[in-house]
Amino acid sequence: MTNRKHFVDELNDLNNKVILMGEQVYNSYVKLISVCKAKDMDLAQQIMEQDKLINELEVSINVDAYLLIAKQCPVASDLRRIITALKISNELERIADYTVNIAKYFVKTRNNDQQFLDRIVTLASFVMEMLEGIMEAFEREDVALALKVNDADEELDEEYETYVVDLMKIAKTASDEETEVAMRALLALKQIERAGDHVTNIAENIVYLVNGKRVELN
Repeated sequence: MTNRKHFVDELNDLNNKVILMGEQVYNSYVKLISVCKAKDMDLAQQIMEQDKLINELEVSINVDAYLLIAKQCPVASDLRRIITALKISNELERIADYTVNIAKYFVKTRNNDQQFLDRIVTLASFVMEMLEGIMEAFEREDVALALKVNDADEELDEEYETYVVDLMKIAKTASDEETEVAMRALLALKQIERAGDHVTNIAENIVYLVNGKRVELN
């Protein structure tokens, strides 16, 4: 096997790990939605356990990427692929962290308010759709698809802002205890809104991967 062939195989393995990581993060949001619908605290615990595996996968990607750079001295286009894998894995890890934060929120507060849970489901569904699209864009190196997925973040933001207005209205006339619950709920919803921002960051990295140009989409 030539050095170039060996390098290409290792680079493909690196990209496949990123794709696998994306699938694991997607599954975390599937579980989060199930937690909201079934009010299953055991499943919330599973989200926290799965996050450990996601973190380990990110570490593995980092190690592989730095070894590729150190051993192979890649040309510019290959280096972009390695850097993109590093950056996307970091964004995916952050996106997964938000499911953990919300799972911890459920375990701690036992908030069973169905309206709040439905809002979590709505926002998490947005993120799932964005994740699916952005990982396909990464796999295909498809800038047009990445930008299309980025546009969905605006819809997510609008939905979140609607919920903020509603919760602030509730807080104005609520008791101190009810206000605290509403504010905690708002913080949980904010976690998912931030996840959408990280998907946008992935879109930026896909543009860089394909075109070699840095863009600001946020």
